[in-house]
Amino acid sequence: MLWLLPGSACFAQEGMITVEQDSSITHVLSLYKIFATEKRQVNGYRVQLASGNSRQTLMDVKAKFLQKYPEMGAYLEYQSPQFKLRVGDFRTRPEADAFVIEARKNFSAAFVVPDKVIVEGVEW
Repeated sequence: MLWLLPGSACFAQEGMITVEQDSSITHVLSLYKIFATEKRQVNGYRVQLASGNSRQTLMDVKAKFLQKYPEMGAYLEYQSPQFKLRVGDFRTRPEADAFVIEARKNFSAAFVVPDKVIVEGVEW
């Protein structure tokens, strides 16, 4: 194809560009896609059931909780000088408030705390 411009001539060429890419890049991109669409941490709420210095005591409370609510996440965290047992992954405060009423039937010290929560199916 010939294009004429005042005072100059330009020629366009047709062709093919080949990009060679290491296979590990493809693998990393596929992992990123899975991470981006399956699980992601966002600001939300959890219900704190207990806290204390004894990890074993909180593990026992966690086991008791999971017997009653096996589908719900339970997370034992250490924030010096205490362990904290928090449950649930609630996006909104009203969702957490509704569950804390249920939880207090078996765990009287339960209360809602803001936390990073894991949600599924959230796009970046």
